[in-house]
Amino acid sequence: MSKRLYPHKRVRYWYTYDTDEICTLFADLRLHPQTVRVWIKAELKIIDKGKPALVYGYDLIAFLKKRNDQNKCSTAFDQFYCMKCRDARPLFRNLIAVEQNSNFIKAQGLCRICKTRMFKSYRLDAFPEMQKTFKLVEVSELYDFSTATDNTHLETQEKMPKSESDQGDLF
Repeated sequence: MSKRLYPHKRVRYWYTYDTDEICTLFADLRLHPQTVRVWIKAELKIIDKGKPALVYGYDLIAFLKKRNDQNKCSTAFDQFYCMKCRDARPLFRNLIAVEQNSNFIKAQGLCRICKTRMFKSYRLDAFPEMQKTFKLVEVSELYDFSTATDNTHLETQEKMPKSESDQGDLF
């Protein structure tokens, strides 16, 4: 089973927590008290050896930040993260499909090893570098969102005058 990411922003810096209070902080993630005990045995600092085991909020924040950073994988510009291989991988034939959102570019390609779809987002100013690095297969709507237009592809439909019936020409 993969390791979960526990958001450290839920923890208050100057509070003290016991194992049950830590579990209630992450109740939506179904954190078990035994997991907290394993964390304490591993490297989570406790105040003293007494019962119940108390943890300072700032120690819990530091522990969660360190634990969450260990699960991250950095990728190079020309690599994507494959969820199946669980590692940074090069693209199959260096082909990507690109779609632009308002603030970034979404790119997708296939893993060279397992042929699974991989996704990555880039800044808008990285597009010229992407054109040099990758072979663009599909470019969807590279549109400048900073200047909006009023033109649409929808045609305006003429409405019937109020005097005519809604049934039309039945008789």
